[in-house]
Amino acid sequence: RSACPGGNATLGLDTPLPVALGAGGRRWQSFWLLNVSQWNPSTATCYGHCGDTQVNASAGVLVYRLPEQVVLEPVPALAVGESRNLTCHVLEVAPVGNLTVTLRRGAETLRTASFGAVNGSASVAVTHVLSAGPGDHRQDVTCHAELSLRPHGPLFARAAIPIRLSVFALPEPPQLQAPSRLELGTTSTATCQLTGAFPADDVRFTLTLAGQSLNFTTMVAGDVLTSVTTLSPTTVGLLELTCTATVDPIPKSHWTTSTFPTGFPAPVLELSPASAPAGSEVLVRCHVSAAEPPALWLQLRDADSGVLAEGPHSQLELPLVANREDNGRRFGCRASLDINDTTVTKDVDTQLSVLYMPELAASDCPGNRTWLRGTWEALSCHATGNPAPTVVCGRDGITVSTRVPELVTRSRAGTYLCNATNSLGTQSRLITVRVECEWHRPPFTGPMLGATSAGPPTSMALQCAAWW
Repeated sequence: RSACPGGNATLGLDTPLPVALGAGGRRWQSFWLLNVSQWNPSTATCYGHCGDTQVNASAGVLVYRLPEQVVLEPVPALAVGESRNLTCHVLEVAPVGNLTVTLRRGAETLRTASFGAVNGSASVAVTHVLSAGPGDHRQDVTCHAELSLRPHGPLFARAAIPIRLSVFALPEPPQLQAPSRLELGTTSTATCQLTGAFPADDVRFTLTLAGQSLNFTTMVAGDVLTSVTTLSPTTVGLLELTCTATVDPIPKSHWTTSTFPTGFPAPVLELSPASAPAGSEVLVRCHVSAAEPPALWLQLRDADSGVLAEGPHSQLELPLVANREDNGRRFGCRASLDINDTTVTKDVDTQLSVLYMPELAASDCPGNRTWLRGTWEALSCHATGNPAPTVVCGRDGITVSTRVPELVTRSRAGTYLCNATNSLGTQSRLITVRVECEWHRPPFTGPMLGATSAGPPTSMALQCAAWW
């Protein structure tokens, strides 16, 4: 630029760099420096002629290079309390002495770094040691690089792609509470509890029983997470329950395993048929559906004669012919299973019902009876049979009680018919009743006139002269 009066100045630029004219006016001229290939070119000198006068002005040439990249090193997931370097790289920038690099966590400045003069362009790295706390979780870390050419040039700024911190805590394995033993066909609950895990929303539980995944619900109370599941085992034996806790997306996991034996339901004892007519065949069947040999041992037992059949089987069968004497006979089925060095035994029993027609034994229903007139008697008659028979006695179409005693008169003498009836038939028996009168000896009052006192009385008074 020139202040020559009238604007008659001649302007030029003296520099070792190739120069091309740019835009200009009466008192000013611009120049392009071409093919800048030196980091520290010599000073450029601007000169002007105003008439016979020449004036010079010199200025330094500043060569700069914008950073190619600003990069933050990835930061893996951090455990609470763990320290890790946050490192930002600024690649190929010049002049380094004009560079400022700032590391921030959210809105908080962690470190600001500047650098000394370096000849030419260079790459720099800025590091800050971060000690992770719960408050750092999901915070963004950023790196800003500023190249300032002020006061003669602009301010250039570039930033790295932010990285998001992931902070977790998984201080201890979960605590698993499970039943010490569980019967097949029953249900129980198990709980898996984790204390001090962070963040609670990212904790994932996995519960498996014998390798099969279980459904569960999780409750949060402060820093304690509790998962509850229902156990319904379908197999018998020693089962393994496992609870695994993981903080997403951290691959680190803690797990706890509990082993407990599963019992089995009581065996099934079946009589086919359960009520059998005397002389027919009955199949006694003992079986367990929940376990398999060889761990299982079955016994078919008789209440009186002991073991009828046994062996390492899941089913035992015994055919027999039902006799009347077998009515009410009890059979037992015992299942034994070895689980975890312990033998678990379960028993079940049942009773056989043998059906037979009524029987009227002479001891229970005598066919001849003699009653004394004036006493009280019942025409008792008992019958055996299965189902229990009904006994009805009567004479001349009139039913009489076999239980309630009645006054004996001569009208009760005669023949009665008793019928014992159940679903298999009727058994009949005739009963003859005799009614006798009582004989009375006259009381002895002493010797009679003309008789010796040594002889017994020779006359008796007949009170009742006949029987019916």
